[in-house]
Amino acid sequence: MPLETEVTALLRHSQYRSAFEQLLTSLSTRFINLPIDSIDEGIDEALGKVGNYTGVDRCFVYQYADETRVLAKLTHEWCAAGVPSIKSQSQDIRVTPLAWAVDQLSQGKVVHITDVADLPADAEPLRQLFKRLGVRSAFYLPLLFKHGVTGMLGFSCISHKKVWSDDSIALLRVVGEVVVNAMDRKQDFTDLKASQERYKSVVEDQTDFIVRWRPDGSQTFINGAICRWVGKPEQEILKRNVYSFIHPDDLGKVQQKLAMLTPDSPAAFDEHRVLRPDGTVAWHEWSDRALFDEDGKIVELQSVGRDITAQRQAREELEYRQRLESLILNLTLRFINLPHDRLGKEISEALRQVGEFIGGDRTSIYIVDQETKDVTLSFEWLAPGAPPTPAGMRNISTAKHDWAMPLLRAGEPLAVSKLEDIPPSSADLRALLESTDIQSFISVPILLDQELFAFMSISSAQKGKMWSQETASILRLLGEVFVNALVRKTTEEALAASEERLSLTIDAVADGFYDWDIPNGWVYVSDNWLVSRQHQPGNNRWIIDRFRGSIHPDDRPEVEDRMGEHLAGRTGVFECEYRVQMADGTWRWSLDRGRVISRDDDGTPLRMVGVDRDITDEVQSRQRLEEADARLAHLARVATMGEVVAGIAHEVNQPLHAAATFANAATAALENKEPGYTERVATMIRRISSQMNRAADIIRRLRNFTRPSPVRMSRFDLNALVHESAEMVNFEAKRKHIRVKYNLDESLPRVVGDRVQIQQVIVNLLRNAFDSFDTLEINPIFPPHVTLETGRRDNRALLLVSDNGAGLAEGVEMETLFDAFITSKVEGMGMGLALCRSIVTSHHGKIWGESNGTGGMTFSVLLPVEPEKHRE
Repeated sequence: MPLETEVTALLRHSQYRSAFEQLLTSLSTRFINLPIDSIDEGIDEALGKVGNYTGVDRCFVYQYADETRVLAKLTHEWCAAGVPSIKSQSQDIRVTPLAWAVDQLSQGKVVHITDVADLPADAEPLRQLFKRLGVRSAFYLPLLFKHGVTGMLGFSCISHKKVWSDDSIALLRVVGEVVVNAMDRKQDFTDLKASQERYKSVVEDQTDFIVRWRPDGSQTFINGAICRWVGKPEQEILKRNVYSFIHPDDLGKVQQKLAMLTPDSPAAFDEHRVLRPDGTVAWHEWSDRALFDEDGKIVELQSVGRDITAQRQAREELEYRQRLESLILNLTLRFINLPHDRLGKEISEALRQVGEFIGGDRTSIYIVDQETKDVTLSFEWLAPGAPPTPAGMRNISTAKHDWAMPLLRAGEPLAVSKLEDIPPSSADLRALLESTDIQSFISVPILLDQELFAFMSISSAQKGKMWSQETASILRLLGEVFVNALVRKTTEEALAASEERLSLTIDAVADGFYDWDIPNGWVYVSDNWLVSRQHQPGNNRWIIDRFRGSIHPDDRPEVEDRMGEHLAGRTGVFECEYRVQMADGTWRWSLDRGRVISRDDDGTPLRMVGVDRDITDEVQSRQRLEEADARLAHLARVATMGEVVAGIAHEVNQPLHAAATFANAATAALENKEPGYTERVATMIRRISSQMNRAADIIRRLRNFTRPSPVRMSRFDLNALVHESAEMVNFEAKRKHIRVKYNLDESLPRVVGDRVQIQQVIVNLLRNAFDSFDTLEINPIFPPHVTLETGRRDNRALLLVSDNGAGLAEGVEMETLFDAFITSKVEGMGMGLALCRSIVTSHHGKIWGESNGTGGMTFSVLLPVEPEKHRE
């Protein structure tokens, strides 16, 4: 190229760049003072100037529609004369097909397309778009906001192709920055305006209190929430000093908190009491932030607070409940498997905890002599400074205080809030109480086998102290824990004595010995073995079938399984406890230990020797110990069944009476030997068998219900369990003339859970329903009835127990029905529904109660069912 031509081109380029820079300076200056509401119009105008200057056909801005960056929309556009606008058809377009260009922009790169025909194969969707729009060249640069790329500034040519030089690209980047800054300024203003609106709404409309005030307590601003809480107009409240609202006892704490504020730690939080306009006390929580001057001195404080009186009361109530549950749980766990030599010390320590928790000066346990019926102080705790218990209060003759004992024997607590309530016949007892500074007390009976076994008392030097039903329930429950521990101690001592006797017996008399010739099927037994089974010594050779035949049929499968394991060589020693039949036909427990001592080359057993030991006394003692532990661990279930034993006895008496009648008839027929008497006797015997089976079935249901056992999750028929549970308390329904109705879904899938525990829930709900008729007179038009219904809800089994009884007791809130120690029954402990909720919750179910249209209550239980794949 000639020098003159080069100089001319360079001059033109310089003039072009200079003019472009002047244009950019003009645009930047215009946007500096451009009003916010004119920014969009300014961007459109700038696009037009840049588009005209650069000679393109379309200049535009795309922005992502949201943070997902899946959709984009055309927000600003300039088109040259004769070029149609595409803004209306470019809203919410998906950017995925344009990934070739979008990926480069997201990395901060420009996209320079001089000729659409040169696009690579992976940009085919973009090529099709350009073809549809008639684009021949295009140039895109990313718009970088605070948080990355949020869009692009684009230029496209339709009438011609265009190549952008590096200088042009650099200048276009400046255009992009001008546009971004303008859009950023608009977004900041929009966010600020929205924030101001939110702040105004928060300050004026929210329920939290907001106040600005000076260190001297004078107020400069309060929001509407404070006016509503105080019940006074704003100007009247602003005249008052902040400190005048704070409870005097908490004022020093608040001032100390404010004194700790510094520029490095300007905020603090606390809870304190405030005085309501009517003089009552409320609890507030406040967050204070101090504003400081240049010298670090507080010039103003801004505080945000709210009334937490209700939350504080609920929290204190919750903390009390948690402490109570923790106390009961810890005491209960402490006495499970507690060595009997530590029992006395642990009971004394437990009495201290109970006394301090409830708020008494002395706590005691009196044991009733079952022969004389007098009571003896067995355990006590005295608060520091309390006078010692006089001898007259350590052993009390019940004959002298018959005013109290009938109530305790009936299972009712005795509460005395002032000593004047003690009758004159027990004036000497009142004098003893006065001498020990006792002004009020409560005694709660503990029954064992429906007899008064002991009672637990707590007394106070406070006169007129009212003892709540909750206190009585706590003492009753803990008293039963202590008494069951005492019973267990007695059982353990008896077991220890039995074991000592057994040891002496073993030392004096050798165990029974046997030697089994396995291939020939003969067993040699020692004389001691024969004597232990009431046989005469001398006949020492038994065939194996006779040996096996002496084993109780119920125990034989387990014996055979263990023996088979040992003979196969899978266990080193054979050991099994089972019942064996004595010569007189009775059954006794035997511990059998043996070992194969000879095998052939193939491992086949040839000879086995072992010893049998009679462990009947040990098993019985162990069973008594297990029963004591079961009572301790299953107080609620035993308490429930204790109340229905009389009715079940009545149910059992009916088949027994019928069996006796049939037996008399059979005896008469045998004695008279009239024609056909053998058929009549056979008929009577079948009827006797039927009635005895009926009695046995009733007893079996009772035994299964009350038998302590670990949780066993299984699949069972809920409808069958409902029938069985209803039959267990059927006597009570008959006695109260209550009709039990059933509406059971026969297609209900099997329920997954512990069958005994779910049965306990059903029995508790049925008995609650039966008890709801105790205060009602029978209405012949609407006779008493309880309906048991099953169905499905939310892929779970639904059980409903409905009654038309008295309904929710007056003063009892629906949400407190399942709280422990809350009951409307005179003799109730308030544990039944609490236990039901605990069981159902542990099964991942739900239980609730509600009033129904008959005036009574309906309790609903949702339980999980077996998965669909397990159903037949």
